[in-house]
Amino acid sequence: MIEAIIKMTVPAEKRKEVLQTIKAILGPIRRERGCISCNCYVDVEDERFLFFEEEWKTREDLENHLRSDHFGVLNGAMRLLRSEPEIRFNTISSTAGLETIKAALA
Repeated sequence: MIEAIIKMTVPAEKRKEVLQTIKAILGPIRRERGCISCNCYVDVEDERFLFFEEEWKTREDLENHLRSDHFGVLNGAMRLLRSEPEIRFNTISSTAGLETIKAALA
């Protein structure tokens, strides 16, 4: 699984436009082949920070997405920002859930 995380610093005057753009592409991205999840979050302590997170089944699925029109729209929205976004791609070989917390508390 590949996790893509984009942290954007959005000026107040561009916030509405960027959020509208992201909201419009969330559904279409979620329907792309290989998409596990796609979400956008706002930092509760500083609304200037948006986190756009995606999870992809394979590297090929991610690369197809990066060439897609949907990513092109997101890339266009990121160009409206004053500073470059922070972008990370994480390859995840395993995940765990609630059982990890239960084991730690036992």
